Amino acid sequence: MPDRRNALPPPADSAQRRLTAFLSAALCAFAAHGFLFTNEFFSHDSVSYFNYTEFGFRFYTGIGRFLIPVYEACKGPVAAPWLIGLLFTLWMGLTGIVVTDLLAIQTPTGIALSAGLLCTNVSVSLTGATYVYCMDEYALALLCAATAAFLFLRGGRLSLLGVLPLLASLSLYQPYVTVTAVLCLLALLRDASDGRRFRTVLARGLSALTLILVSYLLYSALWAALRTIARIPQTRDVVSLRDFGLLARLVSANSAFFGFLFRPGVVLGPLRPVVHGALLALLLWRLLRTLTNGRVPLPNRLLLLALAALLPAALYSVAFVMPGEAHDLTAYARELFYLLPLSLLDAPPRRNPSAERVAVCVLLSLLLWHHVVYANQAYMKKDFEKTSTLILAARIVDRIESVPGYVPGETRVAFAGRFDDNEPLDAPLAAFDGFRTQTGLWHAHAATYNMGRYLTEYLQYPLNWDKESGVVRSDLAKAMPAFPAAGSVRMIDGVVVVKLSAW
Repeated sequence: MPDRRNALPPPADSAQRRLTAFLSAALCAFAAHGFLFTNEFFSHDSVSYFNYTEFGFRFYTGIGRFLIPVYEACKGPVAAPWLIGLLFTLWMGLTGIVVTDLLAIQTPTGIALSAGLLCTNVSVSLTGATYVYCMDEYALALLCAATAAFLFLRGGRLSLLGVLPLLASLSLYQPYVTVTAVLCLLALLRDASDGRRFRTVLARGLSALTLILVSYLLYSALWAALRTIARIPQTRDVVSLRDFGLLARLVSANSAFFGFLFRPGVVLGPLRPVVHGALLALLLWRLLRTLTNGRVPLPNRLLLLALAALLPAALYSVAFVMPGEAHDLTAYARELFYLLPLSLLDAPPRRNPSAERVAVCVLLSLLLWHHVVYANQAYMKKDFEKTSTLILAARIVDRIESVPGYVPGETRVAFAGRFDDNEPLDAPLAAFDGFRTQTGLWHAHAATYNMGRYLTEYLQYPLNWDKESGVVRSDLAKAMPAFPAAGSVRMIDGVVVVKLSAW
């Protein structure tokens, strides 16, 4: 008789399952990010980079994302939120299909929750709030990373093809290589738990790990070759081994993951760590049952125990492989934790679902709701930031024009400081207190290190922006008070200096 332990999930109703994944992703993308896609509130680097034509091949090659200019060339010269939203929804819908196929999640509820959580991940929402111009680019990198994991675990020659999408993912956004690794680990955990042959599971895992390393080495070689040919200096590391020892990094990754699990949420508050704790308890209970199940071979149980021990560090592996770059924006892989109980418990549909599966679906539904509300509140806050910043920018134009001798478009203008460091002005609404610990969301005004962009791009003011003279570092400039005090805008050595904050 054929060995069914190593059989792939049954293909029945595969078209319906994939349609469910795509439509669920589209619905959740609209619910969470629709306000972002139908408005504009560029912030942080988005204010500088919304015009794609100004930052091309040299800049992106320097940071290792050399496929981005090719992709941006297909979108026109300006970052248009609605177009970004359409492309984001397409890539995330396809990612939902790939991931649910890879993890053999088959029930409609499990598929819908998986696809929804993938596209409402907090890292995605923070990207939209701070770097909307690259939101669809990162979604494409995520699709490539998931496709690589899918192919790596297929076996045979097909697995070698996974190198190509992982190369593409690295060339778009390097942190998502951790997504490939985590998805492979989740699939191997499921296989070991299901009792597939130990040698098969181990061989698949070692093969996937080898191919991930090969992909990274090929990417590094290609990146180095492009920099050499174009004489472009490297401005960012992908993987750095210089700062901390391996043990310290391992401790840091585990600590960061459990900190994520048990930190109160912006929307659910103290209920969020309770939900996480309940999911963790269900997973530990499932692990204990599997480890004490005599029908699961002993080598599988030992392998399952080893993989489970690696899981927390893997889920926050961005802290391990990219120290200094590990923050809410890059830690997408940590929320793949939510897919593990669905993968382990979401066996082929039964008429009477187990209490465990019902509990998991309820808990994940709460987290999905949290993500949707979180995204909408974050975008509303960023919209408020933009409005308040533009009002101050218009006032700054008035003050600049009142300086004796100023000629619009001719007299140089330099900016010192930034509004989000101006303590008297930086008083966010109490309603947004929960966002104070979130990357890029703790201020009342935008991070105006690029204040000239607000005047030239938003207000379309003819500004001769002085970025080079260094007059803002002069003693006279340092002695100036911060805006809006009298004397915060004045002429120094033929340059109008605007003091946005003390520094």
